[in-house]
Amino acid sequence: MNTNYNPFNLHHILHANAMFSFTSGLFFVLARNPLAEFLGASPGLMLVLASIMFGYAALIAFNTLRPKIRRGFTLFTVIGDSAWVLGSILLLILPIFSFTPDAKWAIGITAVCVDIFATIQFLEWRKQR
Repeated sequence: MNTNYNPFNLHHILHANAMFSFTSGLFFVLARNPLAEFLGASPGLMLVLASIMFGYAALIAFNTLRPKIRRGFTLFTVIGDSAWVLGSILLLILPIFSFTPDAKWAIGITAVCVDIFATIQFLEWRKQR
């Protein structure tokens, strides 16, 4: 197994994560009413989620501008993305919300995408020294 660390890879991965987070936030804003109806939530909640996504995207983007990404920040993104995935799983399995099957699929697919980022970032974190 090749365990050589290439910081250029991590920059690309984090940049893609920032773009995904920003795009998700933009979607939460622009489609807040139909999305809220689709998920059975309020449009206000969509704006809160959008704010979180924009902040997270900005934080990641800011750190990708640095010549060297700190190992602690990489771990922070792994934990942040993993928390999103765990929250999504809890939304799907707890009987608190009654999502439609389509909404469950959307939440699940998004969680899988975020988990891919978390996994790749974790693998890069392990290579960082």
